[in-house]
Amino acid sequence: MTLRSGYALPLTLAAIIVIALVAAMAAEQVRSSTRTVTELVDQMRDRTEMVSAEQTLIYTLLTEPMVMEGVALGGQSDMTSLVLGQSGPRNASDLIRANGQAYRFGAEGVIARLYDDQSFLNAASADPANLTDILDLYGVPRMQHARMIAALRDYQDEDDLRTLGGAEAADYDQPGLPTNEPLRSALELCSVMYWTESAVCEDTGRLLLTLRTRSSDRVAPGLVSEALLSLMSPEADREDVRETFLLFADGQLTRFDQIDQGRFDQVRDPLSTLTAPGPFLTLVTQTPDATITRRTVIELTPNSLISPFVLHSKYAIGGDYSQNILRIESIDDVAPLPQTPSLATER
Repeated sequence: MTLRSGYALPLTLAAIIVIALVAAMAAEQVRSSTRTVTELVDQMRDRTEMVSAEQTLIYTLLTEPMVMEGVALGGQSDMTSLVLGQSGPRNASDLIRANGQAYRFGAEGVIARLYDDQSFLNAASADPANLTDILDLYGVPRMQHARMIAALRDYQDEDDLRTLGGAEAADYDQPGLPTNEPLRSALELCSVMYWTESAVCEDTGRLLLTLRTRSSDRVAPGLVSEALLSLMSPEADREDVRETFLLFADGQLTRFDQIDQGRFDQVRDPLSTLTAPGPFLTLVTQTPDATITRRTVIELTPNSLISPFVLHSKYAIGGDYSQNILRIESIDDVAPLPQTPSLATER
């Protein structure tokens, strides 16, 4: 086979270009694979550290006394202060607040947070007025409130009689609904007729940071979280929400009417009182940028002979709302998670 005169050089150049392109593609593929492996290794390391942070929090909850603000390490519960609804850590060296305050944990700098049930709105409320207040916060139009509240009642009651505007089995496409049992978690709201497509369920991350199934409707001002304050003040930027959060945590703000949310100061149930945190507590662990976030709900059962705590739920959290609320701009500005003397090590 012979080549026509003048074609050898162009063909050679073309071959070189093709080889160069193939080599470049192969190199990029190798770099991409390396980045993927590195990211997976980083994620595995972060997740391992998050598990350690969660276990450390649980151990601390089981071994240290509770006060009104959270867990007092190295202190003693002051029963008089707890009964009077005052803070009272006696001889406490450190305090882990149960309002979602961020704490740094481990060499990799993952974030750990602790929330009491009184930091959340009550998804299982039986009070129509309280449910209306909650729906208002989420921006649900008032004209939809009555049927949503009726459907929630039908979802949980034991009979198959439809409340006016509510929904029973014939109205659901999915078999087994309604459950005719109390809600097991706040996320179950999104299985209830009319709630599924509502603003409440638009962002599950927001829902999981602001709602819990509780036995009481009252929110403790001293334990209110940034996530809930952001919901109460939708026009406020993150810095303003953070400042308000710190004012509540420090006791400079003590009532919700001081931020124009006095409806959450109302005590409709005289038996609903503010207490020290527990036994239901929510643990949130995350990477500083909140791209990986896990929410765990436990119940402390110190009198149990089988287990000192019960795990109720575990969810991964995502979405713009949760990332905006939980994201840490500077890890150096976050205080380390206080540890009990038996766990503390020299750094």
